[in-house]
Amino acid sequence: MRVSSDLIFDILVKYDRLRSSQLARKTQELSSGKSVLAPSDSPVDFARSLRLKRFSEGLERLNKNIDVVKSYLDSAESSLSSAVATLQGVRVKFIQLLNTGVIASEEAKTLSDYFRSIRDYIIQLGNEKVGDSYLFGGVKTQTPPFTSDGTYRGSTQETTVPVAPGVESNTNFNGQNYFAVNKSSGKALVVEVLDRVIEIVESGDVSRLESDEITVDLGDGEKSMKLLDAFDAALSKMMEYRSILGSKQKVVDDLKVQNESMVLKLKELDSKLTDADYPEAIAEYEKAKTAYQALLAAISNIQSISLLNYLK
Repeated sequence: MRVSSDLIFDILVKYDRLRSSQLARKTQELSSGKSVLAPSDSPVDFARSLRLKRFSEGLERLNKNIDVVKSYLDSAESSLSSAVATLQGVRVKFIQLLNTGVIASEEAKTLSDYFRSIRDYIIQLGNEKVGDSYLFGGVKTQTPPFTSDGTYRGSTQETTVPVAPGVESNTNFNGQNYFAVNKSSGKALVVEVLDRVIEIVESGDVSRLESDEITVDLGDGEKSMKLLDAFDAALSKMMEYRSILGSKQKVVDDLKVQNESMVLKLKELDSKLTDADYPEAIAEYEKAKTAYQALLAAISNIQSISLLNYLK
C-alpha cells in the first residue's frame, strides 16, 4: 500500500510542533538561565525553590526595616549624645559656682542666660524629630513630648518593628527614661535642676547651690537630693540610655550583615536547584536547532512532490 503524501505531511507537521516546542524550551532555558521553569519540570525542586525565595524575600523585607530603624536609632543616639556632652560641660560650670560665694548682678545675668539657653537646648533635643515623627514621645509621635517647662507629655509605650526572625527594635523611644524625667514632678530632672540653679544665680546667693534640695524619683522611689547630686543622677541615667541606644545600633548593624549573608546563601541554594547548566543547555539547544532545521527541509521536500514523481 502506498503512503499518501498528505499522510507523510501530517506526520511531519506533528513532528514540527514537537521540534519547535523543544527548540523554544531550550531557548527559554538559555535566556532565563533556569532549568526549572514550571512545577511540572521538577515538582520537588520547584517547591524547594519557592520556599527559598519566600524566605529570602522575607529577610530582604527585614533589612528594609533595619534601614528605617537605623535612621531612628542614629538620630536618637545623636540627640542624647549631644545632651550628655552639653550637660557634662554644664557640670563643670556648676562645680565652679559651688566654690563661689556671692556674685555680681552683671555676672548673675550672664550665668542665668547661659543656664537658660542650656535648659532650652535640652528641651529642644527631647523634642527631636525624624521626618514628621517625634523620637522621644513613645507612640505619641505627632505632638512634642516635652512642654516648654520640661514636663513630659509623651507616652511610656514604644513602637517596635521586626528586624530579624524573633527580634524587634525601636522606631520611637520613651522619653521618660531617655531624658531622665523626675516622676515626682513630671519634668526632665536636668531641666528642673537648671530652673532651680537659674533662680539661685539670679538671687545672687550661690551658696544655696550647696544647701538646696529637690525631691527626686527616677523609678527607684522618692528621695531628697542636693542639686548637684540630682543633676548627676539625671546625667547618669541619660548616659545609661545613651549606651542602650549604642547597643541597639550594634545589634541592628550585625543583624543586617547576618541577614544579607543568609540571603546570599539562600540564593546560592536556589541557584543549585534551578539554574541551567549553560554548556549542556547550549549543546542541547544546538541539537534541537539542527533537528528542527532537518525537519523543515524534509517538509519542504514533501511539499515539492507531485504526481509526476510517480510516472515512469
